[in-house]
Amino acid sequence: MTDREDIESMLSPTEGVCMAGGLIMSRPEEVCMERVFRLFLNDEAIGNLVASPAQLRELGAGFVISEGLVGSVDSVEASGDRVMVYGSVMDRPLEVTTGSSGGLSVGRVLKKITSRLTIDRGDIFTVIGGIVSELWERTGGAHCSVLFSGGAMVAKSSDVGRHNTVDKVIGHGILSGIDLSRCVLGCTGRQPAGMISKAVNAGIPIIVSKAATTDEGVRLARETGLTLVCRVKEDRFCIYSHPERIMGLKGTDS
Repeated sequence: MTDREDIESMLSPTEGVCMAGGLIMSRPEEVCMERVFRLFLNDEAIGNLVASPAQLRELGAGFVISEGLVGSVDSVEASGDRVMVYGSVMDRPLEVTTGSSGGLSVGRVLKKITSRLTIDRGDIFTVIGGIVSELWERTGGAHCSVLFSGGAMVAKSSDVGRHNTVDKVIGHGILSGIDLSRCVLGCTGRQPAGMISKAVNAGIPIIVSKAATTDEGVRLARETGLTLVCRVKEDRFCIYSHPERIMGLKGTDS
């Protein structure tokens, strides 16, 4: 998985009665597919994930890392509605529940960010430019996440679930041997604590999002050492935690 996605595998044609230019007409429309996948860790069922039917190996690998279920991933198999992940389980019981936005969540953070990665403020807009999603443009019903390393996009994922997009790009990094401590995560979705914890557990030091955060998201980012940049538009952004990782800020405020 790089910046080229298999969009067609996530689209479903349907009919709609639509109004455009004052005219009512029946016409074909494209909507996002959503499917339920059973997630297994070392042959133990741990829950169901509602996701777009693409990049399922990445989804499984990313989920178990971002939720702190394993320390490393040995292998991932995806067949039918099953995603089978094998890895070294953390020495804690599995307590997977449904999170605040409908996705599965363990709700724990296992580490703090120690990366010394820095980026220029212009890189913030480069990352946001990468999250333009063909799936969203064609359906209006998808989120997108990207992973940048060394100024280049190394992973991109669109999905009906914002959590899934993050898990998929993290999973790509894990399966490809990418050093996530040198990566920037870009997202279309808002950044509550559950999203922050995913990046922290994966060791990603910087999140850049078009959307907003929450008070708990800010608190967790500050406590764990993650740089959180949200509400990015063409000429503005807001850094909520650890601005020292963003170069070129000094002297910009009047």
